[in-house]
Amino acid sequence: MKLTFDEKKLLYAYGNPDLALTRKRLYEVAGLTVDPDLNRLVFDFVRKLENESLHLERWYDQMFYFIRSEMECYAGMEKLAQDIERDEDWGPEMFEENEDDELSDDV
Repeated sequence: MKLTFDEKKLLYAYGNPDLALTRKRLYEVAGLTVDPDLNRLVFDFVRKLENESLHLERWYDQMFYFIRSEMECYAGMEKLAQDIERDEDWGPEMFEENEDDELSDDV
């Protein structure tokens, strides 16, 4: 099963290791959502989970934990990128080399 990034975000936010509870939560989220585009995304994702349920039930919990860890890594990398952007010492001039600098193999 291939998931889009938006589906992974939904699973990260509302998912549960139990597939039936995840479907139930997503139906409730879709019922509370006012944005039609988001509502369509949630319903399509729930239908995707239902259509794949015969094969998905065996390994869904492993997929759930894998996607959770993937999204946590993504959030950490996003925070790191924001920290780098805010750093005043960071910039293209950081990597400039002077002609006077000599390279050495000193260990």
